[in-house]
Amino acid sequence: MNRRKRLFWWVLLACTMILSSCSEDEPVNVEDFNKQTILVYMPWSGNSNFSGLYDFFKENLDSIESGIKAQKGLRSSRLVVFLSKSATESELYEVRYENNVLVHKPIKTYSGHPYTTASGIAEIINDTKSAAEALNYAMIIGCHGTGWTYKANWKNYPNQAKRYHFMMRQPASKWERTRFFGSVSDLENYATDIEVLAEGIAQTGTKMQYVMFDDCYMANIETAYMLKDVCNFLIGSTSEIIAIGMPYASMWASLATPTPNYATAVSKFHEFYSNYTVPCGTIAVIDCRKVEGLANVMRDINSAFTLDDAMRDSIQVLDGFNPNIFFDLGDYVDKLCQDERMKAKFNDQLAKVVRCKSATGSVYSYLYGFPKYIKVKHFSGITISDPTLHVAPSRGLQQTGWWKATH
Repeated sequence: MNRRKRLFWWVLLACTMILSSCSEDEPVNVEDFNKQTILVYMPWSGNSNFSGLYDFFKENLDSIESGIKAQKGLRSSRLVVFLSKSATESELYEVRYENNVLVHKPIKTYSGHPYTTASGIAEIINDTKSAAEALNYAMIIGCHGTGWTYKANWKNYPNQAKRYHFMMRQPASKWERTRFFGSVSDLENYATDIEVLAEGIAQTGTKMQYVMFDDCYMANIETAYMLKDVCNFLIGSTSEIIAIGMPYASMWASLATPTPNYATAVSKFHEFYSNYTVPCGTIAVIDCRKVEGLANVMRDINSAFTLDDAMRDSIQVLDGFNPNIFFDLGDYVDKLCQDERMKAKFNDQLAKVVRCKSATGSVYSYLYGFPKYIKVKHFSGITISDPTLHVAPSRGLQQTGWWKATH
């Protein structure tokens, strides 16, 4: 009995000490924490002999810094940049605004190209979180883009792209480059599949507030579905982006805030490219949290209807591939589904997925020897590759999570 009493008093004393300790802690004030950290991620975009988009990346970073200066600081955000200066040399640094001057604070350097692996991407994100802890994280990815397609499925296209480029008699500067051109120069060593990116983010236990792709062909349903568990919003283009990329100076204030104003960011993009030398560009903000609901409706439509081959050529295309790869999702379903009730249900869900969007009257493509313009008559803000007859994506289309969820 005495032993039980002693044990009781020891337990009571321990509880008293714990309660006393807790009561002495100061309440946590969320205002003391950094609200948002943005990681600008610019991996190598060329090969061992070609710098790819590096010079454009430097201009993009200057544009971002112009946006910071315009609002006289970073306010409630912090900015970390990952930049590959060569195929095997990369750096991570923080951009700070101190005494009205922008300074770069080195964080870490990297060798090789582990940024093409999930573990390498996770390391970069974790290094960012350690250096600039925040309540929310966002990611801006600047590179070339080939949509959701798997790098292993591209067999012959890279050689064809180089052949067209070097056969041109005109100076390369005659036409506006895009962020696709040259991206297939060394897929094996410097390309990253979207599923690898998603895995890398997942390994850090982070769900990004948004991931913005300053790359071609990234506003597609397959990519949005791949990223649904690691980000809330995807910002990107359905088509090719001119090599200068996003107009960061005007978009920055809308993105660098704990509560991004996506509609304003889209408006600034449209305003810039509507008045650019090549007045072409599309952008959309996709709510990845809603794509599962869209997949459920799409599965019902696919189980009831099959696309009439005669209708394929009438679907709005938003790319310059031959054969085409990226088709407007809304227009595709309009041609596929013959049930008005199901179509209305799909459109209701699509409106929840695509939060805001914008397109110029034409989109621009420079994949082959000469550029081309594609008229935009239908634009839902997101593409799908189900109707494609292109060999490369056809090799991997049925491996995507979207296909498996909708067929």
